[in-house]
Amino acid sequence: MENSITNTYHIGGMSCGGCATVIKNKLSSVSGVKSVNVDFGKKPAEIESTYVIGIESLKSELRNTSYTISEITV
Repeated sequence: MENSITNTYHIGGMSCGGCATVIKNKLSSVSGVKSVNVDFGKKPAEIESTYVIGIESLKSELRNTSYTISEITV
């Protein structure tokens, strides 16, 4: 069985469900990402991956869009 890592990130710049779909598609193309769940209402993205993915890789995928992604710290 393959191990998975799940992290939650804040997404900025979303204004509709279509935005959430675009973000999901873009983040899903990052190497190592298994699944992406974007909640438009609360604005988090939950990303499941096969290994730790640096925030810069995720930011890079959203470059040239109006969306931002940041780590949620507690």
